[in-house]
Amino acid sequence: MFKHWIKTAAMAGAIGLSGLCMGADFSGNWIAQIATQGEPQYTRVSLKVDGTIVSGMWDASKIDGTLTNGKLDIKLSSADGNPAGTLSAMLTGDTFTGTGTISRGRGGRGGGGRGGGGGRGGQTNFTLVRAAVPPVTPRNINFEPTNFYATYSAENKPALTIFPGDIVHTWTADASGVDAKGVRHRGGDSNIGPFYVEGALPGDTLVLHLLKVRTNRSTAYQGTRINAHAVTGAYLAGAEIDPAVTGEWTLLPDKGIAVPTHPSAHMKNYSVPLKPMLGCISVAPSGDEQFRGGDLGPFGGNLDYNDNVEGTTLYFPVFHAGALLGMGDGHAAMGDGEVTGSALETSMDVDFSVEVIKGESSGQVRAETKDYLIAFGVAGSVPESIQVSTSQLATWIKKDYKLSDSEVAILLASTLKYDVTELVDSRYNVVAKVPKSVLASMK
Repeated sequence: MFKHWIKTAAMAGAIGLSGLCMGADFSGNWIAQIATQGEPQYTRVSLKVDGTIVSGMWDASKIDGTLTNGKLDIKLSSADGNPAGTLSAMLTGDTFTGTGTISRGRGGRGGGGRGGGGGRGGQTNFTLVRAAVPPVTPRNINFEPTNFYATYSAENKPALTIFPGDIVHTWTADASGVDAKGVRHRGGDSNIGPFYVEGALPGDTLVLHLLKVRTNRSTAYQGTRINAHAVTGAYLAGAEIDPAVTGEWTLLPDKGIAVPTHPSAHMKNYSVPLKPMLGCISVAPSGDEQFRGGDLGPFGGNLDYNDNVEGTTLYFPVFHAGALLGMGDGHAAMGDGEVTGSALETSMDVDFSVEVIKGESSGQVRAETKDYLIAFGVAGSVPESIQVSTSQLATWIKKDYKLSDSEVAILLASTLKYDVTELVDSRYNVVAKVPKSVLASMK
């Protein structure tokens, strides 16, 4: 993946070999990749070069060094002035490659967002590459998907590189891979992308703004059997399938509703409001983990939250350089829990943009609508999911609103709401949320 990063950094303004050899300015922002036995680690580096004298910052450590004839020698010191490491590197093309030592805990952030790695006091091998330079003006990008993937993995090759602020106009197929024209692509909750986000590093938070999520065809389909996770065994054993109920829907966006295409006798007057949403939104999971399209976890995935709609902002922990954002599985509407294992499955037109919050990451996905702060709690059971989402929401509020644990307890006990989002796949998800209106007086 870092090879992709080097390539895109060069395309986005990294200094070419001829420029480097003619005394080009090395001042600016760089990214260090630190080799480890497991996941590579990354550190943001800023350099200021004045003649042969080098200063700047290596993550939180101060840099003092020299640059002579393509050889970079630096010493690191902590905020309190203690030695934090020594590094030496040679310029090859547009990349510094070197070795050295870094004190424990100062090596960088790994694929799981953890510090340490190269920072163990032993020998450290690293490369230093110019950080990609964003365009002066954010771009509007029309992206036509050609590849659909039904797994969440860092091995999925990026389909497009974007910068924070770019607006991407695209579309997704439904869960079975059918697009607006009726063409079938890969199914299995397949996603478009992944989108490589320049500047996103492990340990950061990727912020996704859903600017547009709208149906782009007139049909949808839904299952007609309640999933075993949602009912008792006795109900499931006695349930009978009604052949008059087909699960086919006709979408009427001009009226804002969906109606059964072949309604049974009791459902001739039945309709549901359209609430277009994305069932699957993800970043690449930690390490070499790989999950199928219907799975979910701290990386997101098949979250099936019916408030992942136009206007919602989502926050994802970043586990790999570039984050590797993907999305798919459009729903025209969905009841809580997706109890038949499918919603009103259909394709979508989607516009989105991203931001990166550097150096901060939560353990799970979070979201924000115009009315609520929302914490997800993907876990192996409903009780555990409630504990995870409540804990994450409490931690979020404590940090952003500077409340004590007792104040958070009072707040949650009086205003907390839960939504059951996922009951029928590999893991459960119950989100915890609080109205933003009650927090406004505390900011």
